[in-house]
Amino acid sequence: MTQLAPADLRWLEAAARIAMPYRGTTAENPTVGAIVVCPDGRVMGRGVTAVGGRPHAEPQALAMAGQEAKGATLYVTLEPCTHWGRTPPCVDAAIASGVSRVVCGASDPDPRTAGQSISKMRAAGIEVAVGENLQVVERLHEGFFSRVRRGRPFVTAKLAVSRDGMIGRTGQGNVAITGEDARRWTHMQRALSDAVMVGAATARLDDPRLNVRLAGLEVRAPLRVVVAGRTELPVGPNLFATSLREQTAIIAENTCLDSFSQHAGVTGVVGQGGRPDLGSALAALAGRGIGRVLVEGGAGLNDALLDAGLIDRFHLLQGDVEVGARGVPATVHSSLPERLAELGFSAVESRALGCDMLTTFEKV
Repeated sequence: MTQLAPADLRWLEAAARIAMPYRGTTAENPTVGAIVVCPDGRVMGRGVTAVGGRPHAEPQALAMAGQEAKGATLYVTLEPCTHWGRTPPCVDAAIASGVSRVVCGASDPDPRTAGQSISKMRAAGIEVAVGENLQVVERLHEGFFSRVRRGRPFVTAKLAVSRDGMIGRTGQGNVAITGEDARRWTHMQRALSDAVMVGAATARLDDPRLNVRLAGLEVRAPLRVVVAGRTELPVGPNLFATSLREQTAIIAENTCLDSFSQHAGVTGVVGQGGRPDLGSALAALAGRGIGRVLVEGGAGLNDALLDAGLIDRFHLLQGDVEVGARGVPATVHSSLPERLAELGFSAVESRALGCDMLTTFEKV
């Protein structure tokens, strides 16, 4: 494996940066970034995996570079694919372009490629360098890597908690806890996700829309997932509107499917006592190409996912309001930060969103 020079790392970071805003738009394909750089340092082409997953980043960047690709270096965040799908293998485009060097941010864990492109390019006389555990690349492709390596999506939970540790009020939906800046941030997280998940209790009480309501990003449409229990879900005007049924999925335990026959997109998985197994639910989402899931459920779903070790990142939004009497606690355990610490999470970032505070926890 060729050692990456500091300049290689900078160009790979640049390739990752141009791809980051398009996470959540490339279907089952990884959101790859690619840049073609001449020996004198001029950028001759760039590309990002297109909306829907095709065309891929590499052929776009190479086509932009044209004849200038000869003798240049192709920086790409992930090893080019070597298998035929609905498009030709990207490795063939790299070889045909005449580039003298290819720098990959990581090898592709997909068994259909898994180092084969690297070998093929080297056999064609191209110098190939491959990064290993590069933070920016791992962050960009965390959903794809999780889906391929672990058989489940990368799961990020987001929870808004009041100053007195509550997430709502008993029997009342949509209690305002955070402000406008936090709301916009939440919608951006949805826009960058493949799916947004809630539990049945949240679906019944709030009938949330779970869509992206940011100017210019309204076309972003993550799959809306409801993890159902034994109780029938009402056909609410938001989650189950006819025009949005293709964007909504219910995951239920196999013996309870008849309870949700009036809804579109019901998936049955194994479970117990009428409740679906959460690991199987996530595996089912991975099977349909979902790589990044944002969980916006309540305390019950979050606690269950934490107990099962199925949350990878936790965003805690702490508002400045107090819910007071009849408040619903954020967790049935100790305080949420203490609970996360007990499970091996550490705070990796803390910043203000208007009057609210966002703290991000990740497993170490």
